[in-house]
Amino acid sequence: MIIVFGTRFCGKVAAVNNQWVESKFFSIMFIPIFPVGSMFVTNSKFRSRNGFPIAVNAQSVKAVYGRILSLIFSAWFLYLAADNYGSYDRDPIKMIVYLLLGLLLGGLCVYFYLYYGKPTPDDVALRNRMGALTSYYAMPHWFDYPQLRNMLGALELKYKQKYPGSDWKTDLQSGDIDRHKHMLLFGLALFNCMVYDLPENDELYAKADRLFS
Repeated sequence: MIIVFGTRFCGKVAAVNNQWVESKFFSIMFIPIFPVGSMFVTNSKFRSRNGFPIAVNAQSVKAVYGRILSLIFSAWFLYLAADNYGSYDRDPIKMIVYLLLGLLLGGLCVYFYLYYGKPTPDDVALRNRMGALTSYYAMPHWFDYPQLRNMLGALELKYKQKYPGSDWKTDLQSGDIDRHKHMLLFGLALFNCMVYDLPENDELYAKADRLFS
């Protein structure tokens, strides 16, 4: 008997602008067994993904188990209903119970495949901001610390080049802020807040968020 095992990507969730989260599972006979990691995917090809690794994503993992288990049990109960209907001593009550359970789990399967893991409107709005700043339509907490520092440094350099002689923190604290600066100031305040977790940086981010909103 040949047992095929390895890893595969599955559990696609949280798609925004053709970028999404997926998990890599150890699989036996193409059936996912347990997660070994998650990834923010920017594009994909057969059995390969481009993007960057993130912490194991609970939503993606739940999607995998929910889809597989609801599909298997839905098929099983529908089979039992059909088998009971075709048997000589069929039990109408059992047949109805099996049929209802099969249909209920089938509906749950449709939910897990088509609706579960959709980002909320607020998440979409934030991820669109991130995409405009970094080309990654990702939630900020999906980036690791080195990525956040690199993006903060890149935005600080961009701000200095675009507005020579300006300091972004001073500009953000001023009363009159050019609306063309709002997006950059939002990104700078956000990454600065995540890299340097200080109360004053939280206040800067809150102001930048209000401006950009």
